[in-house]
Amino acid sequence: MHVGTGEVNKKERGIMKTIALTLLGAALAFAQTSTSTAANPPSKQTDKAVPTVQRKKAAQSSKPSLDSKAKAQAQTPSIPAGAKLVEPNLYRFTDSNGKTWNYRQTPFGISKWEEKPAAAQPVAEPTHAKTEPVVVTDLGDSYRFEKNTPFGRSSWVRKKSQLTDEEKTLAGVPTTPSDPGPNTANSKAPGNQ
Repeated sequence: MHVGTGEVNKKERGIMKTIALTLLGAALAFAQTSTSTAANPPSKQTDKAVPTVQRKKAAQSSKPSLDSKAKAQAQTPSIPAGAKLVEPNLYRFTDSNGKTWNYRQTPFGISKWEEKPAAAQPVAEPTHAKTEPVVVTDLGDSYRFEKNTPFGRSSWVRKKSQLTDEEKTLAGVPTTPSDPGPNTANSKAPGNQ
């Protein structure tokens, strides 16, 4: 059986791509290891060759001082011993000045904020209380309803026989119980009872 040259070329190209990607990955791995050893070359000098002053400065710069650690710990809030658990990871504590503080344990540390009285917080106004007026136009056998919405002007047309209760109210049509039509249970044909 003879394989066409187009199929061989596709297979060869696929193999070549695989080889090229493998070589590229190996080159990148080699480059990374060679740069990491170049950044930290092995020291041929002994400690005696480096002056004592330079060794002390290097030791001080690599280790943070105890004072800076103490300052950092003093700045981060911690949950006081008398704090009461309100809900999981939320604690409430009243200090000696009478202020109430909330503490929340988060994955990033402890968050602290002062609890404000509820009367100081503004009450949100319900948004559904404001309704836009609807303009109703009588078109003879139907009504056109138009109103402004946050997304622009909305309009629709409904036949008078298909009005919903809300549309009847908007149009000023009295809502009376509809007459039983031919599709109700009481109006079956005489032969089908």
